[in-house]
Amino acid sequence: MKVTGFKATPVLVPMTAPLRWSMGVETGTVRTVLELFTDDGLIGLGETYGGQEIAGRFEDVKQFFLGARPVEVQKVAAKFEVFRTTSEQSYLTIQLRYVAAALEMAFWDLLGKEQGVRLCDLIGGTRRETVPFVAYLFYRYKNKESSVGGEDGPAGIVEQYAELKEKYGFRGLKLKTGVFPPAVERETVRALRQSFGEQIEFLRVDPNQAWSAATAIRELNLLKEFSLEYCEDPTFNLEGCSQVRRAVGMPLATNMAVVAMDQVAPMVRMNAFDVVLVDPYFWGGITAVKRLAAVADAFNFSLAIHSDRELGIGHTASLHLWATTPSISHSYDSHYPFQADDIITEPLRWSGGACPLPKGPGIGVAVDPEKLEKYHHLYRSKGGRLEFFDRNRPDWVPRVPLW
Repeated sequence: MKVTGFKATPVLVPMTAPLRWSMGVETGTVRTVLELFTDDGLIGLGETYGGQEIAGRFEDVKQFFLGARPVEVQKVAAKFEVFRTTSEQSYLTIQLRYVAAALEMAFWDLLGKEQGVRLCDLIGGTRRETVPFVAYLFYRYKNKESSVGGEDGPAGIVEQYAELKEKYGFRGLKLKTGVFPPAVERETVRALRQSFGEQIEFLRVDPNQAWSAATAIRELNLLKEFSLEYCEDPTFNLEGCSQVRRAVGMPLATNMAVVAMDQVAPMVRMNAFDVVLVDPYFWGGITAVKRLAAVADAFNFSLAIHSDRELGIGHTASLHLWATTPSISHSYDSHYPFQADDIITEPLRWSGGACPLPKGPGIGVAVDPEKLEKYHHLYRSKGGRLEFFDRNRPDWVPRVPLW
């Protein structure tokens, strides 16, 4: 069986209400869905960041994968290794990392379908059949059409967590901070802990680098009484986070300051982070994340899965990645409950705060062609709005630090 063709489709799936973060607003999910076609009639599915520009890059690199067999998945992935290095051509190399991620995912999917086994069985064997999650909480603008959202302080966030906890059984949460002055967000954390107590097993905050090092040190010392699991990206760059970690003694995590292998060694030398958040997109694929996991084992830092509005194909691939990688030892947090829809036939389901691995071969999901077309047309009509702006505050400019 060989790969004979492909189709890359950019899509836009809206959020139920606009999600606020330190540098702007997220109104939807823009992804490229990849379908690989074979001479045996099987279709391999992949997903990655970006819209039409990323979709066009698959044509540029088709000589890397057309004619290849599914069993050559790591050979195909190796052709993209050079694009994972630092380069003055970073704009293009990052795009090609995203392309590599979707291609590798689709090849794994094909190999699993060809062999009749699941992705998790191909990449190490699963340690469990369910993946634990915590809720991901956001301050939100109100959806003007549905009146969903509008959380702008402690009371709204407490209500949001109560709803997610009731619906999905979550036993922990991550609060997206860096939106309001630190005192407001500190009171939100206080309200959550006072309302739910030890029912919140894991409590994380994520300012997305919005605080200065001095503000981060002050705030994290004040937040210690609420027993945080970790703080994600309290300030910007390795040096700043190293200062914060040294001063506060609280575990820190990142998905912004360490996004490539050449940043890992300085992170370890500087004792900047305890947890690195990964996904199979900006790291360039599942194989690249597995390589990082070996380094994490050697240097005794842990991994978590980074969520950035992935749809069902990519989300499910990350479930397989979590379940086969012991270094990924923290519960998954996900935007998925806030997404209005998906492009797969059976959307993800949670029970008791966990999501089960699918039973089918490969990644274990199928595309709904009508929804794929629907959200492709939505992308074509609306495009991908840049999340680094806030249309509700036209004079506001994102910057670091904010506080």
